[in-house]
Amino acid sequence: QAALSGDGAPAGICALYRALFCVRQAAPSTGEAIDLLVKALQARGSTGAPHFDSVLFRHECCYLLGQIGADSEEGPARLAAHDCLHAVLLDEAEDEVTRHEAAEGIAAVQSGAAGDIQASEMFRTLDRLSRHRGGHGPLAETCYLAVEGIRRKNARRVCACQYASHDPALGDPDATPSDIDRYAAALRQEGDLFDRYVAMFTLRNLGAAGHLAEALAEDRTSPVLRHELAFVLAQMESEVAVPSLAESLRLAGEHAMVRHEAAIALGTIGGEDAKAVLRDFVADAE
Repeated sequence: QAALSGDGAPAGICALYRALFCVRQAAPSTGEAIDLLVKALQARGSTGAPHFDSVLFRHECCYLLGQIGADSEEGPARLAAHDCLHAVLLDEAEDEVTRHEAAEGIAAVQSGAAGDIQASEMFRTLDRLSRHRGGHGPLAETCYLAVEGIRRKNARRVCACQYASHDPALGDPDATPSDIDRYAAALRQEGDLFDRYVAMFTLRNLGAAGHLAEALAEDRTSPVLRHELAFVLAQMESEVAVPSLAESLRLAGEHAMVRHEAAIALGTIGGEDAKAVLRDFVADAE
């Protein structure tokens, strides 16, 4: 709580991350957890600049606001999470990666909301930003995924599987192992991004880590897709993904959000090979 208060000099990123996940796991209520995260994002220094200016930290706050807000049964807490994420999304001074995570968080919070979401100001904002920079880039693609999920009534984004995260799309609940090759092909096709996300989460739910790792190594169409591939590979904790994740981290010119997610995944999977790769990038400029 003290680390996230905005009082005094900001703590190091490791201490801030520990504080974030302590909030998620140990806060007395979702309302109190959301309040702490909102205050951390809104904290300002004497110049008016964010007290916590780390993009990594701010994007993680948005991720947790979306996940905790989606789980919360407290109406005021859900509204507070939504309003804070909406403000971050609209703030052009925020890094695009932070705004991307805010858009994804809004979609998660809204997944269980009642009423006509498509008529809301939030939906119109997402729809407008889905055309940001001609519809290309992390912010536009994430807003498109959020809009498409709402249009397809992808309510309550928790799969009937071992994964409890609120995801941008649901995997096919009727898929069986015999469908793996079909969905692997759909994931690789340069078609509708939302359909590719459905294929990705279907493959995750079916345990097809090898196909997901291959897609991560081969894709050159969307950093948003590649970062989500790294995220689901972290969830699966399969060592078969280590070479592809390592290559993503090493790849010159790869988007920082993909490299970040690949590093997180390597740390989650663990093992000597993953540790060796991560040591190589401890002093990386990003």
